[in-house]
Amino acid sequence: MHSQAAIGALGEKVKERWSTESIDPFRRIFYPENRAMNVPLRSWRNVADGPLNPNKTDVADPANMASTIKEVARFLGADLVGICELNQAYVYSHTGLRIDFAKGTGGQEIHLPHRYAISVAVEMNYRRMRYAPCWIDNAEVGLGYLNVGKVAVALAAFIRELGYPARAHFFINEWVMHVPIAEAAGLGELARNGILITAPFGPRQRLATVTTDLPLAIDSPTNIGVVATCELCRKCAENCPSQAIPHGEKMEVRGVLKWQLDQEKCMRFWVSNPNKWNDCSRCIAVCPWNRPNVWYHWASVQAVKRSFLARKFLLWIDNIIRGRKPRPVVKWLNYVEGGRNARTEPKDN
Repeated sequence: MHSQAAIGALGEKVKERWSTESIDPFRRIFYPENRAMNVPLRSWRNVADGPLNPNKTDVADPANMASTIKEVARFLGADLVGICELNQAYVYSHTGLRIDFAKGTGGQEIHLPHRYAISVAVEMNYRRMRYAPCWIDNAEVGLGYLNVGKVAVALAAFIRELGYPARAHFFINEWVMHVPIAEAAGLGELARNGILITAPFGPRQRLATVTTDLPLAIDSPTNIGVVATCELCRKCAENCPSQAIPHGEKMEVRGVLKWQLDQEKCMRFWVSNPNKWNDCSRCIAVCPWNRPNVWYHWASVQAVKRSFLARKFLLWIDNIIRGRKPRPVVKWLNYVEGGRNARTEPKDN
């Protein structure tokens, strides 16, 4: 959808707004725009893949190696990591990112024969995501992409140093679909809002993937009660500014039963007011799963997993505390004329 917006498939007004340089300097360092050397993620494309150490490490026990790789991923900064076999249905057929077309490589056929996919996730800050749509939630998303991209690039390099092929897939350099891979690797479940929900962070994480032929034991998909909760809760759909999230039941899309978002509506809202925001994370902010990673969140997760009545009760509590249609909290890091901040708040803990 980003590429469609950039080439004018959604109209010239959307193209102009999506392609015009943002007034937000955070966006300009987290997302590729005009000055490539100011965007670390852009340069990391050059090291997403690389040469192999000719001295290959023998892997006698794939389970032990999987444990090692997970520990390495956590050491490098991952908050969550899981492993699955790479389903070719989750590999794109051709390159199609805006940066690919800018570099003259758009539309090239993708060949990714790796057997395994390692899904890594990093948490996004709870407090900053509550401001959506605003500059700071957009910056937090960009920071998440930066952090998880770093993990993926370093992890892929580590595997290549073991003598096995590995490629890092991260924002602006992905050949794979991260969410279904993360779901298959047991990180979480696909929710009504089209986002992966995990037990520790709800919808509040960014994903990257490393594909490889390193022999690894795989994980199994998990069931933490997300789908069952989404069937009762429509808070993201009711609070979506563009009404892009479905209120009704799942539908079959390319052989997969899921809630299908209207991505064009979503994108049109993203560019609707470029003086106040560049995108929107409202569905993350209002989600009942979006809670600080503390004891009462974990108690809720365990209850929701086991009981229909608990799901009903906890959704009722969430509505009482935050309201069925919670308003965005007072924004900060809002840019106004002259580049001054409209308001500042104490630093995050």
